[in-house]
Amino acid sequence: MSGKEGNSSDDGERRGRSVRASGSQSRVELAHKIGATMTNITHEDILKFPKPHKPRSDATDDVVKRIESAPDLRKGPTDDLPKIRIGVCAMDKKANSKQMRAITQRLIQFGEFDIIKFGDDTILNTPVEDWPVVQCLLSWHSGGFPLNKAQQYVNLRKPYLINDVFSQDILLDRRKVYRRLVEAGIPVPYHIIVDRDDLPEGRNDPESFVEGEDFVELDGVRINKPFVEKPASGEDHNIYIYYPHSMGGGVKKLFRKIDNKSADYDPKHPGTVRRDGSFIYEEFLTTGGTDVKVYTVGPRYAHAEARKSPVVDGKVQRTADGKEVRYPVLLSPQEKEIARSVCLAFGQRVCGFDLLRSERGRSFVCDVNGWSFVKNSQKYYDDAAGILRMTILSAVAPHRLLIAEAASARPASSLYGDDVTIAPDYMEDQGMRSMHPSESFDDVRSPAAAGEIDSHSRPGEELRCVLAVVRHGDRTPKQKMKIVVTQQPMLDLLHKYLDAKGKQAKLKSPKELQELLDVTRQLLDEMDSSTNKNDNAEADELREKFRIIKTVLEQGGQFAGINRKVQLKPLKWTEKDDERVCTEALLILKHGGVLTHAGRQQAEALGSLFRNVMYPQSGPTGGGLLRLHSTYRHDLKIYSSDEGRVQTSAAAFAKGLLDLEGSSLTPILVSLVNKDAGMLDAFGKGASVDISAAKQELYAQMTYNNETQKSEYAMPEYSKQLQTPPPSPSIDALAPDDASSTSTSGMQSSSGRNSNGNYRQLNLGEPGTFSLEDGPPPEGASNIKGRPHIYPMPADPLKSLRHLSELCKTLVDQLREKCLEEARKDESQEGYSALTMDPNDWQQQPDRPCGGEKMLLMFDRWRKLSKAFFNEKKGFDISKVPDIYDAAKYDSIHNANLGLSGLEDLYNSAKELAAAVIPNEYGLQAIGKLRIGSTICANLLGKLLADLASMRDESMTTAGLQHEDSKARSDFAADLATAMESINMDESPVGGEDDAGEDGDDATMHRLCPTYAQDVNSPLRHVRTRIYFTSESHCHSLVNVLRYCHLGLGNESIIGENGEAYLHKTSELDYMTHVVLRMFENKSLPLQDPGRFRVELLFSPGAGHNPHEVVPIRKDHVIPIVPRTAIHKGDEGGVTLHELEQATKPYAKPFKRKQDPYLPLKGTPATAHTSEKLDFWI
Repeated sequence: MSGKEGNSSDDGERRGRSVRASGSQSRVELAHKIGATMTNITHEDILKFPKPHKPRSDATDDVVKRIESAPDLRKGPTDDLPKIRIGVCAMDKKANSKQMRAITQRLIQFGEFDIIKFGDDTILNTPVEDWPVVQCLLSWHSGGFPLNKAQQYVNLRKPYLINDVFSQDILLDRRKVYRRLVEAGIPVPYHIIVDRDDLPEGRNDPESFVEGEDFVELDGVRINKPFVEKPASGEDHNIYIYYPHSMGGGVKKLFRKIDNKSADYDPKHPGTVRRDGSFIYEEFLTTGGTDVKVYTVGPRYAHAEARKSPVVDGKVQRTADGKEVRYPVLLSPQEKEIARSVCLAFGQRVCGFDLLRSERGRSFVCDVNGWSFVKNSQKYYDDAAGILRMTILSAVAPHRLLIAEAASARPASSLYGDDVTIAPDYMEDQGMRSMHPSESFDDVRSPAAAGEIDSHSRPGEELRCVLAVVRHGDRTPKQKMKIVVTQQPMLDLLHKYLDAKGKQAKLKSPKELQELLDVTRQLLDEMDSSTNKNDNAEADELREKFRIIKTVLEQGGQFAGINRKVQLKPLKWTEKDDERVCTEALLILKHGGVLTHAGRQQAEALGSLFRNVMYPQSGPTGGGLLRLHSTYRHDLKIYSSDEGRVQTSAAAFAKGLLDLEGSSLTPILVSLVNKDAGMLDAFGKGASVDISAAKQELYAQMTYNNETQKSEYAMPEYSKQLQTPPPSPSIDALAPDDASSTSTSGMQSSSGRNSNGNYRQLNLGEPGTFSLEDGPPPEGASNIKGRPHIYPMPADPLKSLRHLSELCKTLVDQLREKCLEEARKDESQEGYSALTMDPNDWQQQPDRPCGGEKMLLMFDRWRKLSKAFFNEKKGFDISKVPDIYDAAKYDSIHNANLGLSGLEDLYNSAKELAAAVIPNEYGLQAIGKLRIGSTICANLLGKLLADLASMRDESMTTAGLQHEDSKARSDFAADLATAMESINMDESPVGGEDDAGEDGDDATMHRLCPTYAQDVNSPLRHVRTRIYFTSESHCHSLVNVLRYCHLGLGNESIIGENGEAYLHKTSELDYMTHVVLRMFENKSLPLQDPGRFRVELLFSPGAGHNPHEVVPIRKDHVIPIVPRTAIHKGDEGGVTLHELEQATKPYAKPFKRKQDPYLPLKGTPATAHTSEKLDFWI
């Protein structure tokens, strides 16, 4: 319709427009009143409305005109009212999109509107004076759209605006968007804005802008890497993510989707920020690898969809028809308030914005896009059309809301919200939409999909929770070297990086390590040039140590990952020119202990195995976990300790579990792995007495000489940096008739209240003591009269130790010769980084050590071990046995190509001794293992119990969705209240406020919205997965607690006979050892039945194979992982959750769980009914 035709509208509609101009305040008030009234109006109610009174004589002309134009309600629906003209002023590509057509068609079907699309030709080539005249305008900016012309048209015609065209200028500049968000009190990521628009010529940065190696800073506000760099222009989608060098460095480059790619990772990027414009720098927030897009239609309606984040691997997940995979998710009440605030702050009723759900528990807005619609959701189109209709009628012709036609129209969904629910009162409190009266429980029940039954579950059971505690993968041996330095360049480096307390200088960053390498090269050149015949052995040794430092720093060709750290500690000071100057320092170089290419492959393989066997398979093609995860019915979090090899293992596992792409693990590590040193890294406080006593007895028995009746071992050197295990104690030689137990002073008895804060009588004995064992020893155990039996123990451990020492010396001699041969070849060798390189990039070079290790370093490694292990004066240092076994196993796996004679014998000898040392350092007797284990893993055990309890609570409160009639739902509510009351009466692992840690529970971040879910057979199914990567000490401790927890309580063991026999024979918890807890729910059992929730206990000793017997077929050094074995008691397929909690709760540190924003409060039935009215939209 042309502009002239628009001017010929009848008088009634012009009078309606005059009312519209009389003032927005009264219009809004009237609309709210009408909307509130319309909530429960029926057709019969409208027909009973009285005839409107005649207007008073003192009424204004505007009011008279408005009432005269109102329809006579006695006539019912009328067909002779003129239609309201809605203009669509947008580029054709957007105005004619599938989503826009779906909504405009629904508006037309109401019979109240004419939709007039302006078209590209009119918008671009026609003056605004000739544009069609409309009463309501839908207009939004996109590429090529002349926003200034639209603003001129609005000033000229003053139509009612769904989206404010003047505020759309803000959306084109991210700097303005962030400022508006901050002004409105809407949470945004911590950020700085570096504005380069008005800089003087020749200047690239603002005066207060500083760029460091791992941070940027403006006006004293620092943003550390990883951080996000966003161009100021809202139309520029080239966003960079900068990673710290400690996590591999490099940059992730995000861009508009091209085919199936939306991001690329550049590991060789120097990490310097861009300077070709203005940018926003904000902290990188971990969101579980998921982005959330929120779509508003007015301030009281929000629909959220989640997708795979491009920051993980950059691969776009698409449906069969080529659309990006997105699924509707629930919004918390706080997020819905954010949606309302964004809509009002920018004046955009139809608006899309990006929400970051941080794993810290808060949500942040990181971008506002303006006009956006959901794709492929018929229900959303219905809702959006209904809300737009109500909005337009309320503003343009509010009297039409009172006709019968309006009452019979189906109400749209509420912002509180886009979710399905059963109880209007409860879900209103929780921020969830009540069910529409036309919906039945059949619409939201979980149908039994064919092929979706878990292969390990029973009929009527569903998998609810998968928890796993995993040791890291195969690593290189950990090494440390100390050297006293007096050279001035080294001392200058100390002064440059000395900390504020003046205690030490830590060199970890690439820049700092490069400076150290330059200084080392300089000193070596000076030493070589000044070599003369007067040099003594001490000078030669110093030169050799500097060569080792140089070799370590040069290894791999780059300083990526967390595998090298140098400390410089001042030893001597002097006063010079009134200044305190260091004249001597101790240099400590730590290196090694990094994940190998084989360790990465082991972790990826285990993740892939979990994906394929741990979860229910859906449909004929399988893929159960990926289906659950992509539809946001899978709540996944992966935790790691602070060690680099553990973090890298966790990232590799995530890659295999979620079938991610890319060679570098850095983006996965940053996005999906959560560090929790307190739970997975810190050594348990209070166990030192027991561990010292265990080591005292163990080391004494292993070195006991029957002839001299003395123990021949040396006290190991103490190091504060050593976390686990603690140092060996200094004790007297063990005499055979010495039956006294190690005494403890100042230690609280283990009976009564235990150290973890749970009131329960525990019979654990006194710390540091052993029980007398008069009977015959078990086969393979020690047998010294009056002393505890230690299992396993070699028949003659002292003889075995002497044999091992001789084998080490022989190996050192061989390596010395090979070291000289390598020095003559002097060929460079490329290293390998499991964090940044694909395992396929690894190559084995003939006659060279694996992974880029120099022969000099391999020789130095064994030479130091041999010297430290045995000393003629001090005897044996038993604490070096695990290190020797670690090195022998590594070389047996990775350096078999070197042809070292005696290596297999050395490996077998070291393994036999290590099997006696390592497990017994965590307790000699069952009760001692329980005392030590419960102290070390108390936090972890509390978290595991909280995970299980959380899923039990959720399952019980949502179980009522299966009932169809009101009586059944009422009966269920009563049963639930009884069941929850019984749970609350029991001691809970979540504890109280006093016992809670600083970090709350990791509540679900993304949850599928059943109402809007399409092509999902079981929208209410929900599985929680928590994977905890840690060190060997936590694995030993957790296994010991599960194995012996019944001893302190006098209960029946939760470990079966077969499981106990398997654990008894397991001498080593090798790389990738894992303990798995899987919880199933049997819905056919009553809520009060303890058997409703059962837990499987599965265990694998990891890659526990002899590398000389099990040689990888591909010659890639990857030792396979031993399959999991069920260790729970009985043939019932697991213990009940109630039994597990009763057995382990006293040893767990209470863990405070935050309330999941999508779940009912504990003890509140999800099926309760109230008469509260449904919310309605205006």
